[in-house]
Amino acid sequence: MKRHRDESVAFSAVFGLPAEVGMRMAAEALSLSPSTAYKRARSGDFPCPLRKVGRRYVVRLTDLMRALGIQDVRVHYDDFEAGARIARGRYDTWY
Repeated sequence: MKRHRDESVAFSAVFGLPAEVGMRMAAEALSLSPSTAYKRARSGDFPCPLRKVGRRYVVRLTDLMRALGIQDVRVHYDDFEAGARIARGRYDTWY
């Protein structure tokens, strides 16, 4: 009997990506030099929402992905299980 679970997890969480990234990583992902990224942050013209933590700027990963045109979709656990069966060479999805 197949178990049904309605829980899901964000695609980014599947790969253990951090919830937030620093300005340098965000700048690199957006193809901006660090100096341009900091200038745009100070002027309020950064491509995605920022927040300051102490003296650092941080960007939520979901906001960065959205700015890059990447959708952070929800993945259901049943999909994980089906993928694992396929990886093991078992294509029957009924158990």
